[in-house]
Amino acid sequence: MADKKVSQLTSLTTTAAPDLMLIVDDPNGTPVSKNITVKNFFGAVPSNTVFNARVSLKANTTVSCSNTFVLANVNMTSGARFRVNNFITTLRSAPSTNNALSQGYVTGQAFFTNTHLYIAVNRTTLKRVSLSTFT
Repeated sequence: MADKKVSQLTSLTTTAAPDLMLIVDDPNGTPVSKNITVKNFFGAVPSNTVFNARVSLKANTTVSCSNTFVLANVNMTSGARFRVNNFITTLRSAPSTNNALSQGYVTGQAFFTNTHLYIAVNRTTLKRVSLSTFT
């Protein structure tokens, strides 16, 4: 390997926890080439990391924290469960039609207005229930 550039190495499309990655320690000071396992690398990701691209979680993934903000669409496959202790959805304007697809909503998406709760029950149908004050 000493006679190859990193860009000349065979590409890998999937990783496992014990796989090694090349890392340059202290690149602004005295750079030293080292290795780190995928498990240790991702175990050291700071808790306030912001991902500005697609993040895919597969298998039995648990996100455990007190405040998690997802400012994007969350798409789940059939049979998936999404459990939230304090679910907060968005206040929006009332849709002009009950067609979820034409309004830009996906199955399972929920939102509310001052008078109704709306849920996209399938690709093309929005349903609503009226809100009332309870005593």
